[in-house]
Amino acid sequence: MPQDIIDNRNEKLIDNVTLILDATEQARFAVGYFFLSGFIGIAEALQNVTELRLLIGNTSTRETIEQLAEGYRQLESVEEIHSARRYSRVVERKTRARETAQNLRACIEFMPQTDASAQLIKTLVEMIASGQLKVKVYTKERLHAKAYIFDYGQNARYESGISIVGSSNLTLAGLTSNTELNVVVHGNANQTQLRDWFDALWDEAEDFDKALMDEMQTSWALAPVCPYDIYMKTLYELVKDRVEADESRIAPADELTAQLADFQQVAVSQAIRIIDAYGGVFISDVVGLGKSYIGSAIVKHFEQVAQARPLILCPPALISMWESYNAAYRLGAQILSTGLLSSGEENARELLSEDIRYRHCDFILVDESHNFRNANTQRYRVLQEFLTSGDKKCCFLTATPRNKSAWDIYHQLRLFHLSDETQLPLDTPALRDYFRLIESGERSLPALLQHILIRRTRNHILRWYGYDAETDEPLEATQFADYLSRERRAYVRVGDTKQFFPKRVLKTIEYSIEDTYQGLYAQIRDYLGKSDAAVQLTYARYGLWHYVKAERQHVPPYQDLQSAGRNLRGLMRILLFKRFESSIHAFKTTISRFHNVHVDFLRALDNGIVPAGDDAQKILYEASTSDETDISPEERDIEHFLAALREASAQYDIRDFNVPELRQAIQHDIGILNRISEKVQHITPAQDAKLQKLKALLASPSLQGKKRLIFTQYIDTASYLYENLQAADTEVIHSHSSDRKQHVVDRFAPNANSYRLKADETEIKTLIATDVLAEGLNLQDCGMLINYDLHWNPVRLIQRFGRIDRIGSQFDEIHGFNFLPEVGIERNLGLREKLQHRIQEIHDTIGEDAAILDNSEQLNERAMYAIYEQNGEQLSLLAEETEEPGFGLSEAEELLRQLKRQNPAEYQRIAELRDGIRTGIPAEVEGTYVFCRAGQNSRLVLLDENGIEQTTDVAEILRLLQCDADLQGKPLPAHHNARVTQIQKAFAEEIR
Repeated sequence: MPQDIIDNRNEKLIDNVTLILDATEQARFAVGYFFLSGFIGIAEALQNVTELRLLIGNTSTRETIEQLAEGYRQLESVEEIHSARRYSRVVERKTRARETAQNLRACIEFMPQTDASAQLIKTLVEMIASGQLKVKVYTKERLHAKAYIFDYGQNARYESGISIVGSSNLTLAGLTSNTELNVVVHGNANQTQLRDWFDALWDEAEDFDKALMDEMQTSWALAPVCPYDIYMKTLYELVKDRVEADESRIAPADELTAQLADFQQVAVSQAIRIIDAYGGVFISDVVGLGKSYIGSAIVKHFEQVAQARPLILCPPALISMWESYNAAYRLGAQILSTGLLSSGEENARELLSEDIRYRHCDFILVDESHNFRNANTQRYRVLQEFLTSGDKKCCFLTATPRNKSAWDIYHQLRLFHLSDETQLPLDTPALRDYFRLIESGERSLPALLQHILIRRTRNHILRWYGYDAETDEPLEATQFADYLSRERRAYVRVGDTKQFFPKRVLKTIEYSIEDTYQGLYAQIRDYLGKSDAAVQLTYARYGLWHYVKAERQHVPPYQDLQSAGRNLRGLMRILLFKRFESSIHAFKTTISRFHNVHVDFLRALDNGIVPAGDDAQKILYEASTSDETDISPEERDIEHFLAALREASAQYDIRDFNVPELRQAIQHDIGILNRISEKVQHITPAQDAKLQKLKALLASPSLQGKKRLIFTQYIDTASYLYENLQAADTEVIHSHSSDRKQHVVDRFAPNANSYRLKADETEIKTLIATDVLAEGLNLQDCGMLINYDLHWNPVRLIQRFGRIDRIGSQFDEIHGFNFLPEVGIERNLGLREKLQHRIQEIHDTIGEDAAILDNSEQLNERAMYAIYEQNGEQLSLLAEETEEPGFGLSEAEELLRQLKRQNPAEYQRIAELRDGIRTGIPAEVEGTYVFCRAGQNSRLVLLDENGIEQTTDVAEILRLLQCDADLQGKPLPAHHNARVTQIQKAFAEEIR
């Protein structure tokens, strides 16, 4: 039997209300808070009520009198505010009613999208339309009372009605689960008094029927939107924090910020926000877009605005550049070479922790941070220890944050993460666990990088920041293909100037590698591998595990030789093949070193030593290069050499090896190396067809008198070219000449480096370099690039182009000349057929060994065709695909930024689209897409037709959602609400 005291413990309010409603003709509810969830349990019982009058409080005014007292301290102030609200102006009361409607909108948006919720909203709309439900909002003051007044009408027996007064609001919790205290009020006199009290407030309240009706009719339950709105709402929610960031946070305007292009200023603003949120950021725009200027502006912001003490860490080659930036832009930074972090671990630690110049630095910019992607190095350990001590913020500059593995990113992230736990809004808080999920394909790397990395390509910059050269108007998205094909020209604004990206023009330079090797090319190639075992190298010295006795192969330390040997043998074969193509001199030198190493290895075997392990390899290599110091193997201190080898190889017992087989293989390889050496030793530079082709190219009218930058992968080839192109205006740079690199660069590109030649200096016209020069330096005084080696992959070529193809280049076209070898039988073939032969030859020679190469070295057939078929634009597009496939968050951000700038009204409409909106999109395959967000955590989920999770990859889902504004929606399937609820529950569990 119902009780008069209702506390939601022994007696539930909802049970009493539904029971009384069965006999009620008219009801009056007065509540402070109203949530639609409160109607779910009583909706069916309301069907028999002729009229329900619902009076709700102004739910936008959440403070209680007690809270006001805490805020205003004095009771008099509280009474003044309370009185002012009671007699507030009509305009203010209308505003409060509107705010209540907005709160109700949020209530509807956050309702579970169940069938019951959808039916409830539909029922309430019908009740309002029929006059069965009338709603008003009381705005004169806070409505704190809760009363449920039921009139029986024609159903009256002993009493005209009954009421419940107490603490429960009309919410699901208030009716069922909150600890409340309500009392049933009996008696006609009490009923009349309560009815009069309610009617007096009702007459003073604002009509809310229309507002409530509008909110529900335009809600997710009754008003599906068009697919375009779903797409744009998704984009907005993904990047709104970036688009609406306060760009005025950049340091005050000065000579540095005045030089920044719009896209660079955007990057600075984004980076500041990311650093403030997570302690570090990656600036990873592709080469040639001015990362160093962006980094400088970030340093200056934190130095000026946050009073930080900056430290700039950079490779030795970039010290001079950063010192000039530091002085010119008054960055107030200390500059330190990363090379010093490798000079003795204790010394390096003391340098950072004790040296007064560096120990107090708390904002650290690391240029070329990809050099710290290996955690197993001294410099990594030293830098991590420094960055994670104290409260430091970081900015990493690198165009290649990832090389071979996602773990490259992980190790750089851990440089500024105090522990493996991360503040990044990921569903897995431990970074290592998240990267394991990336490795297994269960999570995507871009989902993490969107929070901490800024990366734009050249085409991205032109698409979103470019202007038409003729009209000076922003580029139209529908016409962007015309700019990519160069049918129309576009520029970006840098300060007050128009800057064009030069066109990349490729030219293939064919030469006969058969003539270079005096008709011996095919025979020598067979010696290198993948041919008859009797005439090819065994590479036994690099695969010692195969010569370990079977019973010892899988015990320490021999088991480690298996994977190391497999990789090392492949690398040696590839090294020989590449040097074979690079230059006759590089190949001769390498064969000589290989021969010396093998002779020393055999000598060690004869003395009871198997030289295995890293330390032994280092000793062998250093001994093999002794010819560079004019000391022959016979003149070395053999006893000292063998003693060092014995100590380095002490853990490997010669008795555990099949020594006769190993000795035979080493002797076989020495014989092959001798044979190769005899065949190539007599070839002179004058007989070198490739070298002579280069000389002819440099003497041609199109290159004569112009600056030329010649790249090769190998120091030996660079030195060989320098010796044979000897001229007063020619220089060479490689890792052995790094101490004078900046001086040579200044003389080669004085304009780009703001360098004034001294009286006794001449300008360099031809610069020969290895890829030590392809990192971080500005050489845009030059417009001619010559690649002397065969390219398997576009990455290195793109990096080299980046040295001269930069914002600020004076050239409309950048020319790249690429050497391509041919053999005699190919001379009458077309270029594509020759390329097919070269590609097949690479496959035949290195085969499965290619798998051990870094991504930047892997054979890329599409890129090879683009490079050597002289298709510069196709090569650029390939690079764009590699950098950023499809439509990603960067494009989403730029699209909305552009919309905000060009059509603010439409941007505002998108920004105000409700949460919870939905529609059906025409598609070949059925599925369900849901965007979940809780605070900083968000997740996009796509289920297949069976309700199984298909993907959470943002880029993939955006591609599926992308559509035009005129696309019409489709009705939702019957199971849609169940699928949405399934995803919501899973997301709630995920972030709990």
